[in-house]
Amino acid sequence: MTGFRWDWSEPPDPKWWQLLSTLAKRELWAIEHGLLAAKVAAITARALTLSDEQVEQLSIAGLLHDVGKIALPAEVLQKPRPLREDEYTQVQRHPSVGARLVGAMHLPSAVLEAIRHHHERVDGRGYPFGKRGDEIPLEGRIGAVSEQISAFLTPRWYRPPLSPARALERLSALSGSSLDPEVAKAALSQLPSLFGVSSLASVALCTQPMPLERLVREEEERLWRTLQSFTHLLAQEMERLMGRKFCQAFFEHLNAWFARQCLPLHFQKLRLVSRARWWQTLGDFVGFAHTLIGTMQSALGHLVGAPFLTKWLDSVRAKLPEWQDAVGLRYGLWVWHREGKIHPMAVCDE
Repeated sequence: MTGFRWDWSEPPDPKWWQLLSTLAKRELWAIEHGLLAAKVAAITARALTLSDEQVEQLSIAGLLHDVGKIALPAEVLQKPRPLREDEYTQVQRHPSVGARLVGAMHLPSAVLEAIRHHHERVDGRGYPFGKRGDEIPLEGRIGAVSEQISAFLTPRWYRPPLSPARALERLSALSGSSLDPEVAKAALSQLPSLFGVSSLASVALCTQPMPLERLVREEEERLWRTLQSFTHLLAQEMERLMGRKFCQAFFEHLNAWFARQCLPLHFQKLRLVSRARWWQTLGDFVGFAHTLIGTMQSALGHLVGAPFLTKWLDSVRAKLPEWQDAVGLRYGLWVWHREGKIHPMAVCDE
């Protein structure tokens, strides 16, 4: 089976990834869950013959559908047992909070509707409004199916991920009861392409859960290559401007830091290399990349001053291939630029 690639737009707005990365600090697989829901929403919308614009909007909604959970206490998000009634009431607010957050970013109304209604169920037992059948906007019905499939395939605090075969069974069982049957049928028709197999019969033979990293393998590869390229270009510039001895001392210091953190990483000939995969989730990887670039920025800033450093780092960034710069924007790696930050809690307050 192949990994899932979220591939309809380059580059996505960095503020979207800021929200997902914030959520991933408490719900570890939040980025994977959003990426997979985005992909399922897109292929389901295409199967329903919606326009390219609608496909894109629904994919954005899938990516951001859970950002309202930023307003939830960590102990509720991470509880491995059934929630108390008061805790479940808090959880039921996250679609509305998410819609407000997305509204603050001036995204289209279709995106807001999908997020606001992604936990509604056609039997009327969903939340936050308890709408039934066609009372739920089509965007919300697609959002519900894409969220459900992604939830099946990613871990929860209270259970491991389901296998593709089990996800297929669960989706079939929910079709017509809690999930819109037409939308569920469209999603079912696309499951083979999602998993890189030829038929639903082949999906039914996949009885082992997919490792979490396989869901976002291409995203992780892009992020790793971008981090390698940027740090290598920066190292070359440091050697040119400050000399080889300074560079050797600088990177020996970083290598010692890696060793103290028990990370299988080191700089070798000005290039960052890894002996093994050391992160558990994409959120872990993003956090490490921020820390590494921020550490290098801070150390160099003490030597050359902030105004010069900003121009210098921008000149290094300008040498990256366009797609790598887009990845850096996507995950907020260019940490020396702080403008355009969104403050989630200011929007989340009741």
